[in-house]
Amino acid sequence: MKKLVKIYGERNTGTNYIDRLIRMNLEAHMLTGVAPSHIQILQRILPGKQLVRDRYFELTYRKNLGWKHTKIKSESELRHYKILKRGVCFVTVTKNPYSWLLSMHRRPYHRYYGEKPDFISFLQSPWKTVGRDNCESVLRDPIELWNIKNKSYLRLKSVDAANITSESVLSDPKALIDRLSDSFSIPTTDNYFTNLNESTKDKGKNFDYYNDYYLNERWRDELTDESISIINSRLDRSVVEYFGYELLRN
Repeated sequence: MKKLVKIYGERNTGTNYIDRLIRMNLEAHMLTGVAPSHIQILQRILPGKQLVRDRYFELTYRKNLGWKHTKIKSESELRHYKILKRGVCFVTVTKNPYSWLLSMHRRPYHRYYGEKPDFISFLQSPWKTVGRDNCESVLRDPIELWNIKNKSYLRLKSVDAANITSESVLSDPKALIDRLSDSFSIPTTDNYFTNLNESTKDKGKNFDYYNDYYLNERWRDELTDESISIINSRLDRSVVEYFGYELLRN
């Protein structure tokens, strides 16, 4: 029986890429973290759009352990689900908070259906969550969202778990596959090692683009002293330090 793998990571952290990378290179069974197409169709038809997806993940949690972008439940809560007895391997994905906030502003998903605010306003605006976030209904700002989600990943201490960063995967995707294979005893596929070159969301970008943009920190040019100051004042420094990031100077 193939090992079960569950990926958690906030939006805009590269979870689609990492999911595909694992599928191509490891003999693992990936637990879904997205709503199936028929649920997405219902979401467009029925009123209360987000409620449809929220209800889906509520009803199927025992089978898939929830939305991939959710705040992770505690280990004691997770152990109530029989699926953990099959030996689930968890992979959490964290992205540099500064570049993540820029990405979230560009692609805020359900948060803004109309005109988006500028970046400074975005950083200081309340963030309305959805039920499947497993958070309070309204957070102080998107910075708090980063703090809460990534801090929840540190709860996984006595189960098979790998807390990885987006940047480490871009730097050496093969190292991730080797780590998961060795740590969780997951066999590699016949075509090992294969990387995914094309973007999972933007046809105009590829692996080399993301590698250059994030590893060479091209995104720094998009930040102002004011934005850095706001972000620094709100970040959970213990989480920043745990994942090996540093506060920027303005």
